[in-house]
Amino acid sequence: MRKDVYVLIMSRALRSAAFSYLTFIIPLYLKSVGFTVSEIGLYFFIAVTSSALLVLLSGFLGDIIGRRDSLIIMSSLFVASMVIFSITSNRLLLFITSIFGTTTGAAGGGGAGGGPIAPLQTSLLADYTESRERTRVFGLATSVSILSSLTGSVISYVMLSLGFNDITLFRLSLILSIVALLSLFMVRRDRPRVKTFNLNEILPRRSSRSITKIAVAGSLGSLGLGMVTPLLPLWFRLYLHASEVEINGMYTASYVVSALFTLWAKRIEMIIGRVRAISLLRSLSVSLFVAMAFIPIFLVDAALYVIRVALYMVTIPMRQSLSTEIIDESERARGLSLTGLARRVPYGIGSTIAGVMMDYAEYSLSMVLGGLIALLDPILYYIFFRKYD
Repeated sequence: MRKDVYVLIMSRALRSAAFSYLTFIIPLYLKSVGFTVSEIGLYFFIAVTSSALLVLLSGFLGDIIGRRDSLIIMSSLFVASMVIFSITSNRLLLFITSIFGTTTGAAGGGGAGGGPIAPLQTSLLADYTESRERTRVFGLATSVSILSSLTGSVISYVMLSLGFNDITLFRLSLILSIVALLSLFMVRRDRPRVKTFNLNEILPRRSSRSITKIAVAGSLGSLGLGMVTPLLPLWFRLYLHASEVEINGMYTASYVVSALFTLWAKRIEMIIGRVRAISLLRSLSVSLFVAMAFIPIFLVDAALYVIRVALYMVTIPMRQSLSTEIIDESERARGLSLTGLARRVPYGIGSTIAGVMMDYAEYSLSMVLGGLIALLDPILYYIFFRKYD
C-alpha cells in the first residue's frame, strides 16, 4: 500500500477517536442545557440535512478541484463544531453547529454514513489501491477506525468516571480533529476529474443506473435507522434508566466486537459472497432493533445493540468495495456523494419523527417501525446487485 493510504487511514483513525463518544454525549448534553427532545430531534434533522447537502457539494467539489483539497475543506467543519462546543453552552450557538453537518454520522452503525468526508475519503482510498485489494483495505480502514473509536470511548469512560464533564470531552475532540486535519496535508494532491463546467460533463452519466439503485436501497434503510439511532442514547437514559457511564460502556463494547468482526470482512465475503453477506447480515442487524423494543431491559438491550452494530459494521467494507467497482472511476466522488445524499435526507426525516414520538412516549413504536422500514434496504440491495455474486 502507498504512503497516502496509511495517512488517510491515520487521519480517519484520529477523527474516529474524536467522534466516538460524541454519538451519545451530544444528545445528552443538549438535553442537559435545556433542549427538549423535539428540539434535539430537530437539531439532528438539520444536521443530517446539512450533511446531505455538504456530501453532495464535497463529491462534486472533489472531482472539480481535487479530492484531497476538498477533503481538507470538509474536515475543517468538524473542527469548527468542536470549537463552539468547547467554549460555550449558549443554546443558539450550539444549535448553529447543526448546519455544519458534522455532529452526526455513522458511529455506532448509523445509516447516514460519515458525513461530507466519507465520499472523498472512500474515493481517495480507491484511487490508491488495486481493485482486488479494496475490500481488504476498506476492511483495514474500518477496523482501525473502530479501534480508534474504542480508544476514544475508553478514554471518555475513564474521564466520566473520574468526574470530568462533557466540556472536557469536547475539548479533547477539538485537539484530535485538528491533528486529523493537519495530517491530510501529507497526502499527495490529486488531479481534477472535471475539465469543463457544462452539465453533461459534471453529471455522472456513465454510472447513473448503479447510482440510482444504491440510492433507492440506501434511502429506505437510512429512513428506518434515522427513526432509531440518533436518539437511542435517550432511550437508554430516559426509559431504561441507564447512567451515562453505563451507556458509554455499551458503546465501548460495541467498538470491541465490531473491530473483531470487521477483520473477517474479506473472509466472509469469500465464503458467502459479497452481496449475499451484505443482505443477510444487515437484515439480521436491523431486526434486532425490533427485538429491543419488546425487551425493555438495559442489559438485554445493550447486548442486542452490541451484536447489531457488529453485524452492520462488518458489511461496510464490502459495500464500499462494491460501490467503488460499479461506479466509474472518473465519476466516483460525485457518484458516492449522490448516494450519500440519498441516505442522509431520509435519515434526518427519521430522526425528526423519532423526536416527536419520544415526546409522546412512543419511542418503542419508532424502533419497531424504523426496524421494519430499514429491512427494505438489504432486501432491495440483494434484488439489485445479486448478479455480482
